[in-house]
Amino acid sequence: MPIPLVTCRCRAQRFVTLLLAVFWLQSGLAAEPAEYLIGVEQVDYYPIYSAVAPDYPYRGYARDLLDLFAARENLHFTYVALPVRRLSHGYLTGRLDLVFPDNPRWEAAHKPSHIAYSQPVLQFQDVMLVLPERKGQPRENFHRLGFVRGFTPWKFQDDIAAGRVVIEEAPNPEGLIHMVLAGHIDAANMAQQVAHFHLKREGRANDLVVEPGLLPLRDSFYHLSSIRHPELIHRFDAFLQREQQAIQALKAKYGL
Repeated sequence: MPIPLVTCRCRAQRFVTLLLAVFWLQSGLAAEPAEYLIGVEQVDYYPIYSAVAPDYPYRGYARDLLDLFAARENLHFTYVALPVRRLSHGYLTGRLDLVFPDNPRWEAAHKPSHIAYSQPVLQFQDVMLVLPERKGQPRENFHRLGFVRGFTPWKFQDDIAAGRVVIEEAPNPEGLIHMVLAGHIDAANMAQQVAHFHLKREGRANDLVVEPGLLPLRDSFYHLSSIRHPELIHRFDAFLQREQQAIQALKAKYGL
């Protein structure tokens, strides 16, 4: 006996409904953002970045930039702030998906060769700041050098080993600036852009100057890196090219 036409139509409608339901479910799943762990330094280096546990979340230019990338690419980032040495260990043992900041030159001998590095995220100059009246003095006149806590003064390792230099630490760039101004240390190390931001904010833009005799002026770069997800680095590079206007606006916001 032939199947009634109305029955065929009902079955066809149910089949179409089922297909639409499957498509809707798959679309909903595809819309869920992919999740990644980004390792960041537990250091206060504002305005570039700052993550000082437990009271303050990750913030600054780097946070805004990475959040913008996540929003554009439908990603979800969880920021994991660790001391620098623990950050490196966690990264190399596969516990983190990405790290910022990173640089191919940092601890190159201890890194695998297949780390994917992004194009430069930020260009900066690492400098030593001194009182204006001390600029041009012989290098041997500078015995007490200041660094932000968590950073390794590897550029002065020979001087430290020979006893020519003693390292003092402060929890943040503002602390180092105040230590130089008060004469507690002879010079302070930080990115020139970071120093400019804090000195300008305190109305003391000309109270400290760069001493290239202690540390020659050279451009350095921060990169985003990944061991596990090179494809994500490629997407980030494309984002850097595509969103230049928005990125420049972020740099202007933080005085970078």
